[in-house]
Amino acid sequence: MDSLDELAELLGATGTLPVLFVGSGLSRRYLGSPDWDGLIQYSAELTELPLDYYSGQLPSDMPKEDRLPAVASLIAKQFHEEWWTTEKFRGMRESNDLPLPGSGDPLKLMISKFITSLSYIEDDPLAVERAKLGRAKVHAIITTNYDEVLEEAFSDYRVFVGQQDVLFASPQYVGEIYKIHGSAVSPTSLVFTGDDYIAYRKKNPYLIAKIMTLFVEHPVLFIGYSLRDPHILDLLATLVSCLSPEQLDTFNQRLIFVGRVSSARAKGLSTSSITVPGYTFEVREFGIDDFGGVYEVLAELPEHYPVKLLRNLKERVTQMAYSDTSSERVHVLPLQEGENIDDVQVVVGVGAFERLGEKGYTAYSRAEFFLDMIAGAPDHSVDHLGQLIAHSFRNAKFSPVFYPLHLAQSNGAPLEVSALPARAQALIRGDAPLEPYPGKRPQGWENLGFRDLLATHPKYAENLSTGCSYDIDDVIELGKYLWPRFVGNSTPSTPLAKAACKFDRLVYGEDFAGDRATLRETVRRELGTPRY
Repeated sequence: MDSLDELAELLGATGTLPVLFVGSGLSRRYLGSPDWDGLIQYSAELTELPLDYYSGQLPSDMPKEDRLPAVASLIAKQFHEEWWTTEKFRGMRESNDLPLPGSGDPLKLMISKFITSLSYIEDDPLAVERAKLGRAKVHAIITTNYDEVLEEAFSDYRVFVGQQDVLFASPQYVGEIYKIHGSAVSPTSLVFTGDDYIAYRKKNPYLIAKIMTLFVEHPVLFIGYSLRDPHILDLLATLVSCLSPEQLDTFNQRLIFVGRVSSARAKGLSTSSITVPGYTFEVREFGIDDFGGVYEVLAELPEHYPVKLLRNLKERVTQMAYSDTSSERVHVLPLQEGENIDDVQVVVGVGAFERLGEKGYTAYSRAEFFLDMIAGAPDHSVDHLGQLIAHSFRNAKFSPVFYPLHLAQSNGAPLEVSALPARAQALIRGDAPLEPYPGKRPQGWENLGFRDLLATHPKYAENLSTGCSYDIDDVIELGKYLWPRFVGNSTPSTPLAKAACKFDRLVYGEDFAGDRATLRETVRRELGTPRY
C-alpha cells in the first residue's frame, strides 16, 4: 500500500475531519520566515547591542524553552528605550498610530511589520502546494504562527486571534482558525516575551478546556512542528491534566506529525513517542517531501456536511425565546441543489422568536460589498457601517475600508479608526501592502496605466493592477475590469480582492494623485448603481 494511501486510511477510519495544528515550519516552507531563534536574532539586530549581550545575562544552563522568552524580554526592554528616545526610530514613532502601552509592544510592532512584509517564495511547485492546501478538508485549525498563510488558504474560515479571543468570543469550533500566539495584523497580540509566555501558560488550561472537543473527537495533524517542540510539549502536558484516562487513550491514537523526510524521520508512516510529566504519548509520524500529496489526501476525505455550512448553522442558531405557550409548528426545508451556503437562513424555535418578522435577515456577502464600493453606492445605513466593516474583515485580509469610511464621513458620522478590526486598520496604515505578488513581470510595466497594461499584458493585469499608474480613465477601466469578476463570486481570490482594494484606495483613500472629487463623481456616473 502506498504511504499516502496509508495516511488516507488512518484519517478516514475516524469518521471525522482532522484538526490541523500548524507551526513555523509551514511558514518557513512558503514564506522563508524565521523560526523562534531567527526571530530572536532579528529582534537583537534592531537594537544597538548584539545577541550575545542579552544571552550572557542569563544562566548558561537555562532550558531553551525558558531561555528564548527570557532573551526576548531583555531585548524588548532595550528596544523600548531605543524606540522612544533615539532619532533612529523617530520617523516610525511619528507615523505609528497604534497604541503601544506595554514595554514589549514596540518590538512586537517591528516583528509584525517584518512578518507582513514577507512574500511567498517564488517557486512553482510550492505555489501548486499552496493551492492544494486551500482545498484541504479540515474541521478547524490551530496555529502558533503570526503570519496569514492559513487565512489566505482558508479564506472562508473565521479567525480568532489570541487566547482572549478564543476564551471570551463565541467560537463554534468548526470552520475556524485559532491563532493562539497572536497575529501580525494585531501586533500587541503577539506572544513573544517572557511575560507573554507566563500569561499564556497561566491561561492555557482554560484554553484547552474550551477547545477540548477538537482534540478528543478528531484526529490531530501537526504540520511544521518537531516532536520536541516546546510549544507542543507544553500543550500535551496541559492535556494530561485536563483529559480523563479514557480521553487520553482516544487522543493518543489520533496524533499524526507530518514533516519532511530526514535522518530523524523516515518516509511514510512510522511510530514514535513523546514523553511529558505523567504520560507518554504514542504518536504517528509521516515523512514526505511533497506536502501536496498530504493536502490531496485531505481534500479527498469524506465529509457529511460542508464545514462552512456547519459553522453557519451553529452561528446562526443563536436567538431563542423560552415559552411553554407557543403553538408554532416546526418547518424543515431541505437545501436546494446548487444553493449558495452563504444565502442559507436558519431559524430554530424553542418556544417563539420575539418579533422575528419585524427584524428580518439579509445575506450580504463580501463580494456584494466590493460591488457596492466599485459602483459608489451611497445608500448604506451609516449606523451599521462599523458592523459591516467588522463582518467583512472577519475572515479576510482584504476588503473595502476607505469606501465605508468615506460614506460615514460624508454623512457627518465619522468612524473611529481605532475601533475597527485589526485587519482594517492594517490596510489603512499600509501595513498590509497592496503590492503585486512576486513572479514574471513585463518590462516597464510600472510606467503603464492600467488601460495599457490590460491591453498589452492582460494575463498580468490582476496582479500588477496594484502597482501600475492611474489617471481617471484608468481607474474607471479598473472598475469595469473588476465588476464581472465579483458578480456571483462567493469566494473572491486574494489577488482579485487586492486589486479591488487598490480601487478602494484610489477612489476613497489617498492613492489618487489627481482631483479625487472629480474621480468619485466620474465613478458614480460611469459605473452606476450596483446590479447584483
